[in-house]
Amino acid sequence: MLAAVFTAAAFTLNTASAQLVTLEVDPSENWVGYMNVFNNAGGATGSPGSYIFGTGWGLTDLSSTFAASTLTLTPNFNAYVDSLTGTDADRAFWTDSTDGGVTAGPKGNKWMEANTFVENNALIGNTVTFQGNLDSFNLLSPNYTAIAFVKALAPISFAAVINQFSVLSSAGPFSVSADLSFADGLIIQYGFTVTGLNANPADAGVFGSAVVQTVPEPSTYALLALGAAGLGAHLVRRRR
Repeated sequence: MLAAVFTAAAFTLNTASAQLVTLEVDPSENWVGYMNVFNNAGGATGSPGSYIFGTGWGLTDLSSTFAASTLTLTPNFNAYVDSLTGTDADRAFWTDSTDGGVTAGPKGNKWMEANTFVENNALIGNTVTFQGNLDSFNLLSPNYTAIAFVKALAPISFAAVINQFSVLSSAGPFSVSADLSFADGLIIQYGFTVTGLNANPADAGVFGSAVVQTVPEPSTYALLALGAAGLGAHLVRRRR
């Protein structure tokens, strides 16, 4: 469960004929966070065990942070940090405490599936491509994994009927395409997922991040267009 700028075709959704729609990482879209929490079945590096719960999660807590021209995805820190001022049970749940939570362990204790996504059912009936560019990528492997995805989910079970994804592993472009021609009645989401243990922020420098470029704000587009128009006029004058 990476934000969207629509091509011209995107503004003709819900027509009789399918469209080719390009989605990019647009901070102005309604990005939301959702966390699925599992028991840790893999020791220090972690792996998903039995499912515990899923719930909405604030983007900054997830953690997914929009800045001027980037979206930064990192392991989850807030679950570990919040447990430090909680109860013994909180620390026993969220950290690898060895004394029942009287003191916090140095590492996290739950496998987290952090989803940052846009939900848009107007995409149904079209073929969509979610694309973008990673400025940098240094998430520690195999501890943490990041993907870009396009999904169509069943409305009650939330099982993935369509699940197209691309594993992110290095700086550079990414692209995920999905045919949503027959996705009537399904829930359409596109975005990013980061998986791995909830983390102690003391290890943030070791565990790394994925930094995704976002599209320019409309005002930036306008400036670019004006600049291009001015350059064109200048060239015409020179030719004359």
